Amino acid sequence: QVLGRDELALVPSVRLFVERAQDAKADFDLTEENAPAVAEICQRLDGLPLALELAAARIKILSPFALLARLDRRLPLLTGGAQDLPDRQQTLRKTIAWSYDLLSEEERILFRRLGVFAGGWTLEAAEAVANGDGGLDVFEELTSLVDKSLVGQSEAADDEPRFTMLETIREFALEQLQEDIEEAQAIRRAHATFFADLALAAWGDLTVGVPKAVRWVRAEEANLRTML
Repeated sequence: QVLGRDELALVPSVRLFVERAQDAKADFDLTEENAPAVAEICQRLDGLPLALELAAARIKILSPFALLARLDRRLPLLTGGAQDLPDRQQTLRKTIAWSYDLLSEEERILFRRLGVFAGGWTLEAAEAVANGDGGLDVFEELTSLVDKSLVGQSEAADDEPRFTMLETIREFALEQLQEDIEEAQAIRRAHATFFADLALAAWGDLTVGVPKAVRWVRAEEANLRTML
């Protein structure tokens, strides 16, 4: 049975896709013309929320028809992981790989390097750890990764913007980073050095319980454990 536009609008996966597409492009709407393409996209992605969010973020520059065409060409060709994973997990990994493949070279470099952070990071940390050679415009590339739903953003207690990756996306980023052993070692060393230096600088404040220092340790606990 072929559902019409009004009936499709009630399907949870379609509703989520439309909501996320409207976040990317405010004037997007589900119409009689694009509804079949949107429904096919949702079906191809097995209704997985993260996969739908990653795809919907592309509506900013691609129509549903163009997006579906790219899924048809690329998604079946991307393996992105163990073939004995459940179908839904394979679909999710392939969608992340597809989204990664559409990034610019600079975005891909920053994306895989950001995988080294555990529990999130600040803009300062991204600059120091992921851009040691100064070859990236971290602010612009990071903004683009947020727009594409590969990175999340929140406000920390001290009004410092903080960025995160979902663990599934971070796992993929680390896999991409590990493909170049020298780059992976350099980024891990930069991460360890950055947080070791900050921890040493904060030690005096920590010993007397300065609130800002305590908040910093709590926010960066996962990164500090990774550094150790």
